[in-house]
Amino acid sequence: MFDFSIYIGENMTILLSPGPVPVLDEISKAQTKEMITHRSPEFSALYGDLISRLRGYFGAEEAYVLTGSGALGLETLILNLCEKNDRVVCFPNGEFGQKLVETVNVYATSHSHTLEGGKGWSLERAKEKIDSSNAQVLAMVYNETGYGVCNHVKEICKYAKSKGMLTIIDGISAWPGTEMNMKEFHIDGFVTGSQKGIGAPPGMVLIGLSKEAVERFSKRTNIPSYYCDLRKHKKRFEKDKQTPNTPAISLFWALQKAFDVLDAGSVKENSGLQAAVKRHHEAAIHVRKRLVEMGFGMIAEKGFESNTVTGFVCKSPEQAKAIKAKLATEYGIKIVGARGDFMENGLRIAHMGNFKMADIDACLAAIEKIK
Repeated sequence: MFDFSIYIGENMTILLSPGPVPVLDEISKAQTKEMITHRSPEFSALYGDLISRLRGYFGAEEAYVLTGSGALGLETLILNLCEKNDRVVCFPNGEFGQKLVETVNVYATSHSHTLEGGKGWSLERAKEKIDSSNAQVLAMVYNETGYGVCNHVKEICKYAKSKGMLTIIDGISAWPGTEMNMKEFHIDGFVTGSQKGIGAPPGMVLIGLSKEAVERFSKRTNIPSYYCDLRKHKKRFEKDKQTPNTPAISLFWALQKAFDVLDAGSVKENSGLQAAVKRHHEAAIHVRKRLVEMGFGMIAEKGFESNTVTGFVCKSPEQAKAIKAKLATEYGIKIVGARGDFMENGLRIAHMGNFKMADIDACLAAIEKIK
């Protein structure tokens, strides 16, 4: 039995939300470095390091870090890679997939197909819809955060590329807890957020681009944005490894330290991309097993379970509210409700970023006592 008196200290809070996630002290403290100007050799060295490492992490031709939320990063990919008359085939299966469709419709025309909550997209389900779409671009979410469902984007993107499509993937809650390499996955545009699996503070988007994607936006004569025009980011980086506008320099320091943690393993079992995927995957299996043993149902369809967030179904909305409330008030543990179809009776536990398994086990033990 879990001993809460030993583990949970006075006024201690355990945050298990799917972003922002807890930030390690060494990453937080990196933000307190002495301020520098973004027009300096020091910043060029910082940004050059971030971009070099991102290219390697993503398997990307080019990469950029923009100051803003994950939604800004997704919008940046769409407005740079989609033209007004383009048809974009989309496969939403939750709230964030629907937001992607809404973003597409600002700059192009979506041709979307929707699955009910908890279901995932496989190539088998998507293939015929891709064939009949007559689309130039495919855009979809890798990991549907609202339910904890992971779509089979590798197979889907490979097929879409074979049909001549450009592929855009929202990987905001997927990376680096889920396998991803842009070249191997046939992804042209990829985006994730700093506040998710990399375990940094919110406020930065990490963008990866294939050679084809770079050629596409570079040749355009009109991109409908000033701040998000990747031509400007490319030009300035090639000039002196700087950004066209003032970046959140303190956050960039934190991101660099988060990359150090990923590479060197300050969380010792999480050194390197392969180890990060393994660690998240094993945590997800552990959480699902314990919740099923307690009698809860899983939101995610079998074969589409997320590595970074687990959604589970309570017996009633009242039970869901009671578990969430008591976790917070009696144990100092904060989880979140599910979204969409499971908003009333679903809850989510995130195992994302530089989490501690002891925190996960404390949460599970508390749920077992409350239920």
